[in-house]
Amino acid sequence: MAEIEKENVGTVFLVGAGPGDVGLITQKAIELISTCDVLVFDHLANAELRKRAKSDCEHIDVGKSPGRHTVVQEEIGKILVNRARAGKRVVRLKGGDPFVFGRCAEEMIVLDQSDIPYEIVPGVTAALACAAYAGIPLSHREYGSSISFLTGHEDVEKESLRVDFAKFADVGGTLCIYMGMGTLNEITKKLLKGGLAPDKPAAIVSHGTLPTQRKIISTLGNLVKDATREDLKAPAIIFIGNSVGLSGEKNWFENRPLFGIRIVVTRPVNQTSRLKLLLEKKGAEVLELPLIKILPQEDRNLIAETFTGIATYGWVIFTSANGAKEFFKLFFKAFGDIRSFGPMRIACVGEATAEVVRKFNLEVELIPKRSTAEDLAQELVATNSLDSANVLVIAGNRNREVLVGLLESIGHAIVDTLPIYQTDFADVLAAPDRSDFIEKGADAIVFASSSAALSYIEQEDDLVLSKEAKKPIYCSFGRQTSETLQENELTVGIESADSTLESM
Repeated sequence: MAEIEKENVGTVFLVGAGPGDVGLITQKAIELISTCDVLVFDHLANAELRKRAKSDCEHIDVGKSPGRHTVVQEEIGKILVNRARAGKRVVRLKGGDPFVFGRCAEEMIVLDQSDIPYEIVPGVTAALACAAYAGIPLSHREYGSSISFLTGHEDVEKESLRVDFAKFADVGGTLCIYMGMGTLNEITKKLLKGGLAPDKPAAIVSHGTLPTQRKIISTLGNLVKDATREDLKAPAIIFIGNSVGLSGEKNWFENRPLFGIRIVVTRPVNQTSRLKLLLEKKGAEVLELPLIKILPQEDRNLIAETFTGIATYGWVIFTSANGAKEFFKLFFKAFGDIRSFGPMRIACVGEATAEVVRKFNLEVELIPKRSTAEDLAQELVATNSLDSANVLVIAGNRNREVLVGLLESIGHAIVDTLPIYQTDFADVLAAPDRSDFIEKGADAIVFASSSAALSYIEQEDDLVLSKEAKKPIYCSFGRQTSETLQENELTVGIESADSTLESM
């Protein structure tokens, strides 16, 4: 009976989340996060990683910080054991590396004593990553050939200094001190007392590897004063050693063009990732505030009727990437062969929409210079192919009237529309970064469509910024979205040259 019970026990994975930048997590860690039943996480693990978990995963916050502990360590052990005994696949996600001041050993002992199977997945530890992202060399053959990892306090619930820092004054090399901001004054005093010179190079990197990273390059004697002046906060790593002085003024990470800029993206949940990635590569901190949601067309008879007569159209016009994706998804369910699409010509409102169409080896004959309904209609009319031609416009349920009206009035085309998807306002109260936006604001908020702009305007009462929050400028993907914002007395600070993510 005991053997049967043991077979039903789940496995616990003690996983290092890396230092903050989600790109530094291991592939194995991502695989485990995406397949686990229970995700037990602390505050040093980037919240973005939790979005990789499956929809029915149980999320348990056990984060601790000085003066605030959601769950005590003993209780964390019980959570791991109980969920595993219930047959769950459990990931215990820890910032950095679980074995470097991560209390992994304590949780490992509890699992051993409870006869729970477990695995340990290492992560990039903060000292190594923060140094690299701040341009601080930890070693140099002429200045330092050893690296020491120390902790400013060994228990996050008790800011007590138990390491004898005075003795480390004779060690040489580079000292990397974790969790030391609360005892920084005491640490520097003990190192000076132990014999380190006041002019010994020193640095602090706060929020390392994140868009909010800040650093100071100083000396041991001035470190407390400089950290206080710059108001550096935990989490942070303190570096002391001769090689620290080799840090250059230019830093690859902080010199990116959008570093330190907070940008709000308002695209639907499943469409945020590409724009977010592009902005983050430029150094921006990206907040997600989905303002619209894309729903499938419920009238299947309308779709079936349109597909039956698909070969009768001279032009098929795609007005959005969403429309193109949904159209071909339903098209292949109906036909299964791209040859059934017929010989019609294809026009797309912009390059992003055309990219979707080209994936099916179809040629896009016309893309307007500017991604607006007016420009698309005028350039189609200029082909002299619309008079009495059958034209199919693939669109959503909003903002198609202008294009259809122009094609009929000045192009004399016979136009049918297929509203292939529905756009609805998303509840801003459920937005993942709403609270952060309200508290701190942002430098810019990006609207990719008039629908997103209208949703923002409709729900402004739920997005009132705090007095201290930074008020953003409004950015638009194109003329139509800009007009929607301006009609509602919102000044457009930036309008994309064309309606592509890269242009924005």
